[in-house]
Amino acid sequence: MAYHGKYHAPTDIVRDDDLSRAEKVRLLEQWRDDKKAYMRATEEGMPGEDRAELLKQIKNALLSLDERPAG
Repeated sequence: MAYHGKYHAPTDIVRDDDLSRAEKVRLLEQWRDDKKAYMRATEEGMPGEDRAELLKQIKNALLSLDERPAG
């Protein structure tokens, strides 16, 4: 989880000028997939917080990268 501990919000990844667009997309998709798995686990009775808002932020961050010219 390369994003863990370094980025507190998906927009932190989008704003990181040290990352290429492809790296940003990879990190955001990894974060999204991890949170979806976490949500499935909580639906199956495992305790945890609701992460729907974070998934929404990740989706918006990915969309913002699609709107930017590749660079």
